[in-house]
Amino acid sequence: MKQKLAAAFCLSLWMIAFFRVGAADPDAVLAELGQDIPAWESGEILAKIGYSSMPDILRLAGSPALPPGRRLAAAAALLRLGEQRAGVTAAEEVAMDMAAPLPIRIEAAQILGKWGGEYAAARLGVVLDLPEVPERLRVEFAYNLWRLTSRPQAYEALEDVRRNGSTAVARAEATLALGRTDRFGKVKDELYALTDLPGEIGERAESLILINSQLDDEVKRDDFSSRLLSEVVQKIRDFYAADEDDREQAKRLESKSLGEAGAQALLYSLDQFNDYMNEEDFADFESQIRANYGGIGAWVGMRDGRFTVLTPMYDKPAYRAGLRPMDVIDRIDDIDITSMRQNDIIKLLKGEPGTTAKLRVHRRSWKEPINVAVRREIIAIESVVSQILPGDIGYIKINSFNDGDQYRRVKGTPALVKDALADFARRGVRGVVVDLSNNPGGVMVSGVDVAKLFIGDSKLIVSSRGKKSSRRVTEYKAGSRAPFWQGPVTVVVNSGTASAAEILAGAMRDHKRAPLVGRKTYGKGSVQSLIGVKTTRDRSRIKLTVAKYYLPNGDCIHGKGIEPDRKVPETELSATELEARWKIRDQHDVMFWLEENDRFLRHEEEYRRLLAFDNLDPYAYPEFDSLLASLQAKYPKEKIDSDLGRKELRYGLAAYLRDFKGENAYVDLEENTYLQEAVVTLGETMGGLPDTPLFTAIRFMAEENRKKAEEEENALADGR
Repeated sequence: MKQKLAAAFCLSLWMIAFFRVGAADPDAVLAELGQDIPAWESGEILAKIGYSSMPDILRLAGSPALPPGRRLAAAAALLRLGEQRAGVTAAEEVAMDMAAPLPIRIEAAQILGKWGGEYAAARLGVVLDLPEVPERLRVEFAYNLWRLTSRPQAYEALEDVRRNGSTAVARAEATLALGRTDRFGKVKDELYALTDLPGEIGERAESLILINSQLDDEVKRDDFSSRLLSEVVQKIRDFYAADEDDREQAKRLESKSLGEAGAQALLYSLDQFNDYMNEEDFADFESQIRANYGGIGAWVGMRDGRFTVLTPMYDKPAYRAGLRPMDVIDRIDDIDITSMRQNDIIKLLKGEPGTTAKLRVHRRSWKEPINVAVRREIIAIESVVSQILPGDIGYIKINSFNDGDQYRRVKGTPALVKDALADFARRGVRGVVVDLSNNPGGVMVSGVDVAKLFIGDSKLIVSSRGKKSSRRVTEYKAGSRAPFWQGPVTVVVNSGTASAAEILAGAMRDHKRAPLVGRKTYGKGSVQSLIGVKTTRDRSRIKLTVAKYYLPNGDCIHGKGIEPDRKVPETELSATELEARWKIRDQHDVMFWLEENDRFLRHEEEYRRLLAFDNLDPYAYPEFDSLLASLQAKYPKEKIDSDLGRKELRYGLAAYLRDFKGENAYVDLEENTYLQEAVVTLGETMGGLPDTPLFTAIRFMAEENRKKAEEEENALADGR
């Protein structure tokens, strides 16, 4: 005991001297600490050296020649510095090193469960059931997987060792681990039995029983909310006059539905970003985070009460099977879907990749429906699209932020943005517009990783702070080296830009990396965490606000949003014009017109030239008068004029090229006022724009929009 106290005292003196002198050599730090210090503590000390020594810490973490304890300390330092991917990889290598002492491997699993986050959860789920993992380590993997995700796989592994472990110690450790989860009640008797054992196992069992008895007492003293909700549910059952023939209402009165409705209302009453997700909702959420699902690859919806293919995704199964916009489906795998809800129909379309969906399809040009077999595949949801605009300008539209799915080789948002930037570099792009308009956010860490592609030198990207009592602050910083893309950038934002998209925009602005153009952002700066619900055996989740985001300049954007550097006036459309646009696009009128009599193929060269720049002349398009006449005849109340017809023809041409030719046609430089301002602003930082009719027109339109934006500001200042 005296030796331990002496060692701790010496370590404290060393740490004081270390931080006073400001040493920054990770090798020297580890050598000074020695082998007897826990890896997590060594990692904390290494992390305090900071980002300046990141290359050396990365080298230490991946060096097979170092003792495993030192490698684990470097891995822990990476995790504390926010480098989740590198830290998790290094810690996992130590945990799976069969030559390493078992206590160090166990400590690696504990560090993954405590600091590894979502990346550690993904990896623990993979290594948990590997045959070469010792039982004691498997218990630690399973318990830490539960801490991160409450996944059933963790329970199953712990139960397996508890029942079938080859040694009494392994079975006892699995029982103790289950007692630390929400399954305490299930193993309570076994824990009482373990208290008879001498030593650490018996003491840990006693501690678990004591802690849980204290928790039970606290719950009993704070049960008003549960008693109130129970009484309300009972009163509903006793007195509510339900419509006996209403099946939907009967379903809503079931215990499960009432409980879920109460949970949702309670959470939403605190703030609009909280939510309760049942098992089905959580599965849908996970598919969105992974950015892929097994399906046929088509946008679908209800039109005139019929389940309709709105747009088949280019080169996806539905497209290759011959499905077209406005095809109506009335049977799936011999199931009549005509009276089913849209969400239930979509579930039938989704399924395991490699399976076949048998569809009965109606098309307006067919006399009889036909049966179409579509083989399901992994459908990756595009979070990023890109194209090269005239003037060697790169355009990247980020629709949302996700991590992809590494097991199905679906790339996440950061990798897709990096691919687009690499392609731009190869093709001589001079500047980039990053469009975050109408991006609701997504996985926060993915937004941070995208920011790292543009921001380097260990700069702060965002920090999050939890409830005051915890005083917990987490910082996310850029890498220590130069960013991947160092050229000029402009960022587009609007009122639909939220959460992770605002983090990216704010970091770009605060570090003077890119000006923001557009409109004020949404102002969603809160952090939600998914928390398992014991009542449903962790099959459902509470999505709960646990922290707030803070930009590098210290601002919290929540409820305030971010003002752009250059405002763009909102495009004002009349109700009549909005109605006309919705009907034309919803019915794919222009696309059908282009296909009619091979019109697109006969005039393809001219249509492509005019799509690049038509000088606002609708009658420059071949057969435009035919399109205008057909639209006016179909929608007489909407009073469609030649300018609206021209805009819809341009929209339809881009959609045709994108959806049926697989071409990158995502934005219209001649029509998008946000993009016009972004391009002109970008031109100011990359040596000007080409002197062509297109850019002359864009400069003129951007200047007119700046005048309108200034008038808006003056009107607001005057209180008008």
